[in-house]
Amino acid sequence: MCSRKIEEIRLPQDRNRAQGLRNGALWLLSAVGFIAFSIFGLSLASRFFGGEIPALDPRLFELSSLAWIGLFLLIYFLADGLRLYYVLLSLGAQVRFREVFPLVFVNILFSNVTPLATGGGFAQVWYLQRRGVAVGTSAAATLIRTILAMLVIFTAAPLFQLLRPSRAGAGLVDMVIQSLSAFIALYLIGFLIVLLRPQWLGSVIDGLVGLLARVRLLNLRRRVRWGRAIRREVTEFSEGFGRFRRGPLRYSLGSAVFTVIFLLTLFAFPALLMSLLGYEVDWIRVIGTLSIVTFLMYFAPTPGGAGFSELAFAALMSGQIDSPHLLLVILAWRFLTIYLGMALGLVVSIFALRQPKAAT
Repeated sequence: MCSRKIEEIRLPQDRNRAQGLRNGALWLLSAVGFIAFSIFGLSLASRFFGGEIPALDPRLFELSSLAWIGLFLLIYFLADGLRLYYVLLSLGAQVRFREVFPLVFVNILFSNVTPLATGGGFAQVWYLQRRGVAVGTSAAATLIRTILAMLVIFTAAPLFQLLRPSRAGAGLVDMVIQSLSAFIALYLIGFLIVLLRPQWLGSVIDGLVGLLARVRLLNLRRRVRWGRAIRREVTEFSEGFGRFRRGPLRYSLGSAVFTVIFLLTLFAFPALLMSLLGYEVDWIRVIGTLSIVTFLMYFAPTPGGAGFSELAFAALMSGQIDSPHLLLVILAWRFLTIYLGMALGLVVSIFALRQPKAAT
């Protein structure tokens, strides 16, 4: 009898251990995929747009260059942390910035080792929960932060096309922006519906689930379970965004301002690198072009958009960067905005796993 009870205790432990091993293997496989797709994208960029394996340019390591790069990195990481911090404050979460700031690197790591950046939100909710933030509040905060960023990105491309005078050699960028403008407009409308009338979206999804049940693609039990989950998620998001809108104006404005600062810094990194390499840079043009690259990365099926991001950058920036520097700028851009953050995120995540869960 005693041995049977011991076996019953050990069985869940064994299942949890097996599940952990499977999850670890999936994360490792995804990380390997990220590296492989990145190398593949660079090789294709080199083949189609010129350029060889780049040699490190000493101009990027001059004291003044390192100071500018360090300043941009500081603004980039701080603004990323502050935009989530102010969203959390607007939702009434009792957190300190030093508790939120490590999420910058956790998000960069997990977003870039999962297809379509799906892992970043789950990792942030998990991290915040361990620091005493309710799951509903943290999920609403991460979703609102993402939507604010996507609204800026999806608005920047059409504005860039509308306000920037046409220039020679910009035909590819103009063609991409024009072809995506209608698609971007539809996404903006969808985001506004999610923000202002989330119940409409819930009704549409619930109707689609009902249709699947009527054509016998879903059984009744799953239909009921999915319907309850949809209503619960829509209600939680609606309540969360309602709290965000009703919260102190300084917090809402703070999240919007730091979202813009974060994205402007992200888009301006290639312009900074080009300037340090001696180019006469049209900063507005580079920032507008990078908004298109970032937009395309949202829909790349590979982990972190690896491969697609390098190709999109090379295709849209090849007219602005000479072939000998193209791969160097791509690698430096990805290192500063992604690879460095992923390395820091790995260290932060290891320490976060060791910390005990806070009482809620």
